[in-house]
Amino acid sequence: GEKPMVVLNTHKLVKEAFIERRHEFAGRFSTKMAELQRQGNHNIMFEDYNPTWKTLRKLVLTAVRKYAVSDSLENLCCGVVDAFVDSLKVGPNVVDSKAPFEYMLYNIIGLSVYGAKFEKESPELTKLQASKKLFFELVPNGLPSDIVPWLGLLYRGREKKVEILFKEFFDILDGLYKRAAKLYVPGKIENFTHSMLAARDEAIDQEKNDAQYLTEANMVQVIMDVFGAATDTSLGELQWLCLTMTRKPEIQEKIKEEIERNLGQARPGMQDRGKLPYTVACLLETLRMYPIVPLGLPHNTTCNTEVGGQFIPKDTGIFYNIYAMNRDPQLWTEPEVFKPERFLDPVTGSKDRYQKGHLNHASI
Repeated sequence: GEKPMVVLNTHKLVKEAFIERRHEFAGRFSTKMAELQRQGNHNIMFEDYNPTWKTLRKLVLTAVRKYAVSDSLENLCCGVVDAFVDSLKVGPNVVDSKAPFEYMLYNIIGLSVYGAKFEKESPELTKLQASKKLFFELVPNGLPSDIVPWLGLLYRGREKKVEILFKEFFDILDGLYKRAAKLYVPGKIENFTHSMLAARDEAIDQEKNDAQYLTEANMVQVIMDVFGAATDTSLGELQWLCLTMTRKPEIQEKIKEEIERNLGQARPGMQDRGKLPYTVACLLETLRMYPIVPLGLPHNTTCNTEVGGQFIPKDTGIFYNIYAMNRDPQLWTEPEVFKPERFLDPVTGSKDRYQKGHLNHASI
């Protein structure tokens, strides 16, 4: 491409860049895809390091703390999963795992983010699924102009189609946001949108100048990022875990035995995580082996800096190779083997071992 890029491949270098020199590597690498996705608004996923990004990020963190620990989120997730389990056919059956998982996740994320339940044939769900399917058919690996800007002239038709898809996606989620916002009562948080609205009001009370960044369009954009990122990442990891359990039935049996031994027929909740160390370890091992964003979200240097003793000029694109770090033989024994036990204490069997190279679910 036309811009210098650096790929960080070791845990030591990533730690230096994103922890010890975090402000110097906090910029975002600008792409045409990000520009089309934002539609002139601001978010935290692709926004460069500036006061808008800092305000929106602080808002999201506050909202997550308010809602993620609430009983309503846990009850909502349990209800949707119960309905999903009840819908499964008993006995051997060949299915495309993507469709049922996607429907379940759309409802978990839709209800938790917007308080919106999607029926299988609802116009909103049908349109969301169709738009996403077409999007991945058009640009499975991004736009050519993300790497070489002048290629946008050759692929103008494709970029226009992607722009239309983002507009359709935004309009659907904008409608869901407005519907949820109408039902918001201060002091009563029923979904993540309500939590964002409460956090916005608090932020403006504390710092009046923040109001310029917390516009409705930016709120919709940020919540749209949460909705889109949560569905795609969770879907991919669930499919990888199911594939692994299919190929290694002994792992499936261990998970089943642990759940039955510790929970019986009771419905699992967040408070039960400590009782299911092997199950949680399987999730961590899935994230380690199959990171959804193998190179992370592209960053940008905000000034002349260095990493690993090497000079890196301002405005250099930065990728961090999560895939390589999670399979680094210097950090992991038998890195190519699915081995949940690596996250368990060999004496107690509890999940209390820290793996310093475990950056699988990081999008720094």
